[in-house]
Amino acid sequence: MKLLNQSVLALSALGLATVAMAADPLANTTWQTYDNGEPKALVKITESGGVLTGKIISTNRPEGKKFVGRTVMSGLKADGGGKYSGGQITDPENDKTYRLTAELKGSDLKLKGHLGPFSRSQTWKKK
Repeated sequence: MKLLNQSVLALSALGLATVAMAADPLANTTWQTYDNGEPKALVKITESGGVLTGKIISTNRPEGKKFVGRTVMSGLKADGGGKYSGGQITDPENDKTYRLTAELKGSDLKLKGHLGPFSRSQTWKKK
């Protein structure tokens, strides 16, 4: 009986360790966005079921306060090796949504919004 209890405890600990290691490096992180090199807003990225979502949690500009709480990134999924795809990014100023790919490189998150054959890139810095 004692051996059974120890086996159950060991398997439980291993299961929890596996879940902890599987957490996406973007989950529960905050990122500084930029516009023309100037800080614009802070975006909090959360993860649920392997899908990443980003919401504006604060802004550096008074005119941007109306966007706080707004989801600007959704549906992003890890491809492995720090690369992400399958998401959408929305420009809160014009409410246009674009297909999103991203790549995590150290403390930089390089995002690329795609509209047909055209794309626009942005780099966010981890806070």
